[in-house]
Amino acid sequence: MQFFDITNIEKNVQNQKTKSILQVPKSPKKKNQLNYMEMNNFKFDWITLDEEEQEVMKQDSPKTYNFTIQEQFLWFQNGRTHSAYPLKIEHGSFVESLKRHKIDEYKRHSLLCWMGYVMGSYESASNETYFLAISILDKFLQQSPYVLTNQELLAIGICCLSLASKHKDALPLTSQQLIQLSSDKLNENILIKCQFTILSTLQYQIQVPNYFQIFDYIMRDLEYRYYKSISSDIITNSQVCMKLKAIYKCSLQLLRFVSQYYDSTIFSQSAVSYGSIFYTIKRMELLKFSIPNDLIKVLQQIQIDLEINNTEIVLKYIYRLCQNGMSEKQQEFFRQTIFKY
Repeated sequence: MQFFDITNIEKNVQNQKTKSILQVPKSPKKKNQLNYMEMNNFKFDWITLDEEEQEVMKQDSPKTYNFTIQEQFLWFQNGRTHSAYPLKIEHGSFVESLKRHKIDEYKRHSLLCWMGYVMGSYESASNETYFLAISILDKFLQQSPYVLTNQELLAIGICCLSLASKHKDALPLTSQQLIQLSSDKLNENILIKCQFTILSTLQYQIQVPNYFQIFDYIMRDLEYRYYKSISSDIITNSQVCMKLKAIYKCSLQLLRFVSQYYDSTIFSQSAVSYGSIFYTIKRMELLKFSIPNDLIKVLQQIQIDLEINNTEIVLKYIYRLCQNGMSEKQQEFFRQTIFKY
């Protein structure tokens, strides 16, 4: 007769009771995909139209607007000069312009907000002056052999404005105006030395690619191609011209907002300019504005022809910026600027 070890049986039973149940780990939840076309919660709305512009953007039926002889001439001139445009645009990029310097990103952001306010306040300043000043600033910071600090940033910014204004404006900023802008922290000798340093560093090449130059190129190309696709012109279909003007104005507002952030320099200027136009059209569609048929298709074809890359990432980046809203400096200066188009 075989005897069982009762103690072993008891231990086995006890082990079975106390043994923890093995839990199969749950599969991790998939993160929600970022829908960068979701525009319902934007804290920054750049679609600022007057009553006449809103009326035009809400019209579906064609309506003829009377344009002056000068406006008609400018449109036809644009059509004739379009064939002389370069086949490819310069994809300007000034990535990591602050890498070697002791300059805070926030200080650069504040400076650009202030520069935009200054240029927007002078009636003689062109739209390109401000964006050219940004490119001069970033290119100089990229190529400067010296390590620069926050204390030198104001003088550099003012001199970049001066150089851009001299290059683009019929009535450029004077030395006295620049000294007043600095609250008398600078004098004429400092400004002359600083401008000479910038010029020598850039080898006197002031005409550098900038956001506005590329933006204006894409918008003119869009206008020309769209009229060509519908076999029309400004005289027979002036409503389209009015709508494109409204899109131009609002897209430039968005471009000014986006370009003031240092992170935008990781993308090419062509991608940021294109993204501002694309996003504005989509935003207007969400606001129930009547957009010309197939306008986005024409714009996307321009993106392919000009080889503008990373547009998907840029659209997500613009989405996040608009979700976060304007910074304090932007709120202080952005709405005070006089906008021209």
